[in-house]
Amino acid sequence: PSPPHVIKANPVPDYKEPYRPVIEHRLIELPMFSLPGEEISKRKSQEIEERIRQEKEKMEKMREFKAQPLPTGSPDCLPTRPYYPPTHPKPFALLTNGEKYQREFYEKVRKEQEYYKENRFHAQPLPNFKREVPRKPECPPPTEPIGFFFFTDTRMEERHIYDEHRRFREKEAEEQRIAKIREEEIRNAEEIRRLRANLVHHAQPIRYYTPINIKPSNKKPTRPISPMIGEKRRKYRDSLSKHV
Repeated sequence: PSPPHVIKANPVPDYKEPYRPVIEHRLIELPMFSLPGEEISKRKSQEIEERIRQEKEKMEKMREFKAQPLPTGSPDCLPTRPYYPPTHPKPFALLTNGEKYQREFYEKVRKEQEYYKENRFHAQPLPNFKREVPRKPECPPPTEPIGFFFFTDTRMEERHIYDEHRRFREKEAEEQRIAKIREEEIRNAEEIRRLRANLVHHAQPIRYYTPINIKPSNKKPTRPISPMIGEKRRKYRDSLSKHV
């Protein structure tokens, strides 16, 4: 007989802790490769380093000092150093000892002192807490009257002068208006007189002509001819056709 099939149940999850997914971290190894320009850059860097090293060696050789050997037959001792007497100072005058410099310097110092005095802090004096006794006012001298004037008087005089000028201008304007009206009336009267003289009817004088002399005519009197209207005209035509 076959063995019995065993069923295994899944374990009960733990709900006390939050779910944390399992992430598998993979390490990817990149293949080794080289670009065609890397060899060129590497060779150039080596050349630059070699050039720098040669220059450095050259500078170090130049810094090294080597004394020249003594000439043959020269004594071993060094030549004697010449002796120079010590220097004695002599009196001299500085540029600051001049009169111009001294004057400018004292002027500058004076201005600085004045500036400090002006900007120096001055405390306010303490107030006087003593009680002041009011002084008895002195009797003033009697008031002397002085002449005065009102501006209204000045304005009244100016207004009076203005009114006189205005009346004078109005009078002149009125006279000019009246003179203009009189001239207009005279001109209208003259025009009316001229029109009336032109409108009066004047009879024309009698004209005398050359008298007409009537003479008898030499022509014979005219004999009337019938117009032959209607039947007469037809008969006349018929009589003419017969004669033809």
